[in-house]
Amino acid sequence: MISELKIEGFKSFGMGARPMPLGPLTFLVGANASGKTNVISALRFLRAAALHNVEIAVDEFGGLAEVRNKILRERREAKPLTLRIKFNPLPGRFKTGQRHVEIPNAVYELKLNVRNDSGLPEIVSEHLTAEIRAADSALSEYKLTRTADEVVIEDPLATDSTIPRRLPVPPQERTRLAVGVGFYSLPCVVLRSTIESWSFFNISPQVARAPYKESAEVNLGPAGEHLSVILHKIEKENGKGSLDSIIAGLRGAIPGFKGIKTTQLPVENKWAFQLLEERMRGAINPESVSDGTIRLLALMVIATWSSRHSSLLAVEEPENGLHPHLSEHTVSLLRDASERRQIIVTTHNPAFLDFLQPKEVLLCDKVEGFTEVKSAADIDEVTQFKRRFRLGELWEQGVLGGIP
Repeated sequence: MISELKIEGFKSFGMGARPMPLGPLTFLVGANASGKTNVISALRFLRAAALHNVEIAVDEFGGLAEVRNKILRERREAKPLTLRIKFNPLPGRFKTGQRHVEIPNAVYELKLNVRNDSGLPEIVSEHLTAEIRAADSALSEYKLTRTADEVVIEDPLATDSTIPRRLPVPPQERTRLAVGVGFYSLPCVVLRSTIESWSFFNISPQVARAPYKESAEVNLGPAGEHLSVILHKIEKENGKGSLDSIIAGLRGAIPGFKGIKTTQLPVENKWAFQLLEERMRGAINPESVSDGTIRLLALMVIATWSSRHSSLLAVEEPENGLHPHLSEHTVSLLRDASERRQIIVTTHNPAFLDFLQPKEVLLCDKVEGFTEVKSAADIDEVTQFKRRFRLGELWEQGVLGGIP
C-alpha cells in the first residue's frame, strides 16, 4: 500500500510540496483546477513510465509542456520533476531460493529533467530502498541507485551481498526506468508488478453501455470498456457471490431493480447486458438505462471485480449522475472494497465527507498557482467543529479549505 506520495514539478505541483499521507481509503477534494486529478495523473504517469519508458509516458500526456509545471518553466534555474512514493508494505510474500521473503517498507524516488534542449525527458536519477525480511532473520536493507549512465545495486539476497553490482545503462535504455526492467533484483520485480496492477477509472456511461467481445485477460477499462464482458464473467462464476452482491447493492439504491443478465449478440458475437425490473416482463437494454444507474453498476464492478485484480484503484468523481442520497451507499461500497485494495477517489461532493473520517480526506488548494495538499486530520479545529457540524458542512463553509 502507498503510505505517502510526494510530487514536485509535475503539472500544477511546485517545488517543496508537502508529502501526502495515503491510507486504505482516501478522498481528494477541492475546487476545479485545484490539482485533485493531477495527483491521480502522477501515478498514471509513473505507471506508463515503468511499463514502457519515460518518453512514451510523456507522449501519452501530450508532451513535455503538458507534464512539467508551467510556472517553473519560466524560471531560470531548472528543477527536476520528482515523484517519491513510500510503500508500507510492498504487497505479497515471495520465495527466493529456499527462503520466503517479505518487503515491509520501501521508498521509490524518480527525478526527471523535463527542461532540456533535446525536447526529450531525461532520467536524472532513480532510488529504491527497501527493508527485506527473510524467514527467521532480521531486517536487511536493499538499495538501488540509478544515474543516467549506471545502475548500482546493494542486494542482501545476492550470492555475494558485500559487493555492490554495477551495471552500465546502454544508450538504447536511457529512457527506460530501472524498475521497469525488473530483472535487476526481487524488489524491482515486486515494485514493477505492483505498479502494473494499478487501475484508473473515469467512467463514461456511453462507453460502458456498449457491447464488447470476450477475451481471456480482459479487465474493466478506464472509461468502463468491457463492462458487459466482465458482467458475463461474473455471471459464470456466480458461485463466488460477486453478481449476487452487485445485484443486492443495486436493489438497495435503485427503486424497482430486480437483476442483471448478459446475452451474446448474433452480430460479431459481442456480449451485452440487460437490466431486469420488478413488474416488467422484458429486459431493459443499456441504451434505456439512466447514466446514474450505469455509473453505479460500473462502480459496483470496480468494487467487487477490479478490487480482486488491482493493487490500487483510483476513481474520478463517482458522484456524477448519482442522487445525493446515495452518498452514504457509495462511501460504504468503497470502504468495503478498501479492505482488500487501496482506493483513491476525487470528488466535488460534500455529502461524501459526512461519511468519512478526517484522516480519509485530503484537501487540495491552489496557492499562488501551485497545488497544495493537506489532510483534514491536520487541521487543529476539525475535532472540535465536528461535534457540531458534519465534515461536509465544514468543507462547504470554508473551514477546511479546498474551495474556490
